[in-house]
Amino acid sequence: MEQYVMYLRKSRFDRDYNELSVEETLKRHKAILDKLASDRGYRIAKVYYEIVSGESIAARPQIQEMLAEVSEEFYAGVLVVDLERLARGNGADQAYISQVFQFSGTKIITPNKIYDPSNEFDEEYFEFGLFMSRREYKTINRRLIRGRESSAAEGKYLGSIAPYGYQRVKLQNEKGYSLEPLPNEAEVVKTVFDMYLSGDGTKVIANYLNDHHVPTRHGELWTYSSIFNMLMNPVYCGKIRRGWCKQVKRIEDGVVKRHIKHLRDPNDYETFQGLHPPLVSEEVFAEAQLIRTERPSNAHTKTDFELQNAFAGLLYCAKCGKRIGRTTNRGIPRLRCVNHRNCHTASYDYAKTEEQIIAALRQWVAGYTVEIENVGFESEAASCRKRIKKLQEEMEKLEAQLNNAFDLVEQGLYTKEEFRRRKEKITNGQKDILAKLDRLTVRLPSLEEKENFDENLIPRTEALLESYEQMAVAERNKLLKEILYRIEYRKNHDSALEIDIYPKIPMKQ
Repeated sequence: MEQYVMYLRKSRFDRDYNELSVEETLKRHKAILDKLASDRGYRIAKVYYEIVSGESIAARPQIQEMLAEVSEEFYAGVLVVDLERLARGNGADQAYISQVFQFSGTKIITPNKIYDPSNEFDEEYFEFGLFMSRREYKTINRRLIRGRESSAAEGKYLGSIAPYGYQRVKLQNEKGYSLEPLPNEAEVVKTVFDMYLSGDGTKVIANYLNDHHVPTRHGELWTYSSIFNMLMNPVYCGKIRRGWCKQVKRIEDGVVKRHIKHLRDPNDYETFQGLHPPLVSEEVFAEAQLIRTERPSNAHTKTDFELQNAFAGLLYCAKCGKRIGRTTNRGIPRLRCVNHRNCHTASYDYAKTEEQIIAALRQWVAGYTVEIENVGFESEAASCRKRIKKLQEEMEKLEAQLNNAFDLVEQGLYTKEEFRRRKEKITNGQKDILAKLDRLTVRLPSLEEKENFDENLIPRTEALLESYEQMAVAERNKLLKEILYRIEYRKNHDSALEIDIYPKIPMKQ
């Protein structure tokens, strides 16, 4: 029986669903495709939900996985609400998608049309549809940018989240939003500027707020960077900034990568007089900027940076969830929670912690190797594939029997009552097989993951353990990140160090 797949993605240009969340929009789109599949008798094997936003394939993991399966000819067709769900990206993305569907012979099915890549007219129509979708994307994007620039010039607040000290309010009798001060937060903002102008640095100010239990908006701790960003934001003197946040693109390994760059120099972006009331005067804000440019930074930038913490990006405090960082005390490396002022987790010797982590890793890999040998995941996966194939063969036999029953009733050899009983028996058998196939197809990927794990992750772990002492710290860190998701650190002042490791391994069913 042919299988089909659904691909669901909300576009930010969905005119009919602007007020709905991504989840609500995808739910409505799925209802449309469910009806389409039901009316035409398509068996849906899988549904892909693209939650992340991104115009290119590189930014959308679900379509990458789906296209990989389409190229392997897993499905007879892909159901989408319209062509633009597949690609509004650049010409390279569109050409790639077109080739994947053409070479695999997979159909693209929308409520309005079925695109058959083996049909040259459909192929041209499909490519033209992708081109027009991209053109519409650029047109709407330009219109949005012009609208945002016009709103900024009018003094309206463009962000979806108000900065600390304000709440976002809808403007009456016109489109757009402005800001309204929140009394408690506004006083904190004024305190930050007063302390900075009095000579206190961002570190002193952050520690002062944390020590006096002044909460951030989301209950986190104040950091030096959050204070610095507040002091740089002209919104607090009644201005709206535009163009200070830039998206920078670059190509890495043939894939377009994007990152956000924040411009610090006010001369590099535009500011407009806002509709909202300021929390500090323009003179106070200007003086803060002058201090910022004249005051030497406490941070010493290393041009020849060399990683010294093999557990960077992996080690976290089990008590508060914050990062465990490497520090030194009288020249001796130690590990300490970055939230130690409030968390009170004790610091510990770096070398002893490293020994304990490596010992835990050795114990884990030895235990898991025994588990693999005893359970035999590889043979279990092969058995699962064999059962799936057998059930598919049984399904084909039942389909042949059902077709034969139709022929017999048309020839008058079956009465309607006999045909009804025969058909009911066959369809019940088909339902039973489909239920078994569904369970097995859900089970198989986890078994195949364990096959891949046995072939890849265990040897990498063993290689790390064998040559750990000879590796540079950066090499250790890279391999550890390939093996582990996370390491948790627990240390009270009056107790021994406890380490929990979380390997990248599929859990047993």
